[in-house]
Amino acid sequence: MSTIVALSTPPGRGAVAIVRISGPDALRLIARLLKSESDLEPRKASLRKIFKPDSNDLLDLVLITTFPGPHSFTGEDVAEISCHGSPAVVRQL
Repeated sequence: MSTIVALSTPPGRGAVAIVRISGPDALRLIARLLKSESDLEPRKASLRKIFKPDSNDLLDLVLITTFPGPHSFTGEDVAEISCHGSPAVVRQL
């Protein structure tokens, strides 16, 4: 089973972009972006700083919502990241 990361909003410039991660590694990937073990409450949006995994530089301040499987639309672990809509931020994310 694969983990899928996809832009959920139209590409281009916008105020907000939504990136969804679905699959067995979704929550592990979120923990890596947060630089800590995730203490996110399922199905509740949390304002968090995310970091570039390779450099530890701050990437963006985002809203993250997690939906642990099997209690998600897909039945898998799902994370939704609402970030600033800059194409540069979205591309790095």
